[in-house]
Amino acid sequence: MAIAPAPSKRYTIDDLAEFPDDGKLRELVDGQIVEWDVTTLRHGFFITVLARMLSSFVLQRRLGLVVSADPLVRVQGSVHDARGPDVAFFARGRVPVDLDLAATATVPDFVIEILSPNDKASQVQAKVRDWLRAGVRLLWYVDSETGLTTVYRGDHIAYVGADEPLEGGDVVPGFQLRLRDVLDELESTRAGDA
Repeated sequence: MAIAPAPSKRYTIDDLAEFPDDGKLRELVDGQIVEWDVTTLRHGFFITVLARMLSSFVLQRRLGLVVSADPLVRVQGSVHDARGPDVAFFARGRVPVDLDLAATATVPDFVIEILSPNDKASQVQAKVRDWLRAGVRLLWYVDSETGLTTVYRGDHIAYVGADEPLEGGDVVPGFQLRLRDVLDELESTRAGDA
């Protein structure tokens, strides 16, 4: 006689507070925990620089709110699905009302994700699908080693090299950067250590 495996617990956003503070980012996908490894200094550098560049542009023009450090966003309002963006932009008029909730139901207009060396392709693809399914209008998935960025805008996918301009389009009008500049900044900082 075969015994059916016991169903695993279906977690909610509130359950995440019960996990240890061990440096891992935990997200929810259909009530299951997805853990991302502790980040690298390169990953943190890219998040910091891209968040600063975007935030400076957005604040000067009063376009909305930029956040970083993986604040949770409920995917399609579900308490069983929550993702944390590396960098996110909420357009003016769409900024979440309660900034102190464990997870907002307001979907960012623009998300930047930084690929880490330990990221599994299947997890990255699932995260991209969730952001697009949730309604993110513009998504950049940045390879911090090469500067190659996969740009998702609706059903359109484009690949932008490090030397080419990345643009905010109609989501963040006028915002533009080249990842070559970020890579060069990182290298010049490291060269100072030699």
